[in-house]
Amino acid sequence: MSDEFKDMEEFDDDDMEVVTMIDDETGEEVEFVVIDRREMNGMEYILVIDSKDIDCDEADASVLKAVSESDDEITYSVIDDAEEFAAAAKLFDGEDYEVEY
Repeated sequence: MSDEFKDMEEFDDDDMEVVTMIDDETGEEVEFVVIDRREMNGMEYILVIDSKDIDCDEADASVLKAVSESDDEITYSVIDDAEEFAAAAKLFDGEDYEVEY
């Protein structure tokens, strides 16, 4: 899947929400910038881009889903189910993003 975000210049560093994910295989922390949020069937999905690619006009993005929430933390996960992934990716397909999946 590739989501190309076209208008990165509209984001100000102070306005960016950052989420940190931990790679299960390497244990490495990776920071992502949240580009957009959408909801479907009571589940929250976010469109994110790796923070190191924030200045790239044609950077690839990913769709993650919220899988649990506590008072101070939300846990996001990649979407393993192909049908759910396709439906979630369509949430972000429109004027602002070019979605390929």
